[in-house]
Amino acid sequence: MPDSQLESTTRSETTSTPAFELELIAKSQKGDEQAFGELYDIWAEKVYRFVYSKVKIAPTAEDLTSEIFLKAWQRLHQYQVRAEIKFSSWLYTIARNSIIDYYRIAKHQEISFEDLPEIADLEGDEPYREIGELEKALAKLPEDYAKVLRLRFVEQVSIAKIAQILKKKEDNVRALTSRALKRLKEVLET
Repeated sequence: MPDSQLESTTRSETTSTPAFELELIAKSQKGDEQAFGELYDIWAEKVYRFVYSKVKIAPTAEDLTSEIFLKAWQRLHQYQVRAEIKFSSWLYTIARNSIIDYYRIAKHQEISFEDLPEIADLEGDEPYREIGELEKALAKLPEDYAKVLRLRFVEQVSIAKIAQILKKKEDNVRALTSRALKRLKEVLET
């Protein structure tokens, strides 16, 4: 089903929140996990289809759907039953934001050094014209080292933004970057 049809179907199915759902929401907001489980049963397949239509990868769509419902459970106390903010709209807003976050993070993970014309070595003396060497060296680093180096030096992302992406403190990102550079230098020298 095309995205526009899926979204219009979703909108038409949810023009008003049914009374039994309002009851489940109220119980869930009081901490009733079983009531939230029933909301999950009602909406999980629809949310999954929406997410899958955007990411096109089943395991990723499953993971995101789980994250969406976890966020919904954690934030349910913030939801207020009002005619202008239907539960489905609130839930799809969480889904939309989760998909945006997924693509924002995925963009940083798919950076390739092959896009660069040349990369200067760590001491700045001579450029590495063999991008493959650097890519091999990065592959030998722990994943978090490679990720922080790509973000900082290829994407030129600020330390503050990297801290947000990696969910770490800025001082920790600085230390991680320093350790990663030291380790990369060791790998390149061998």
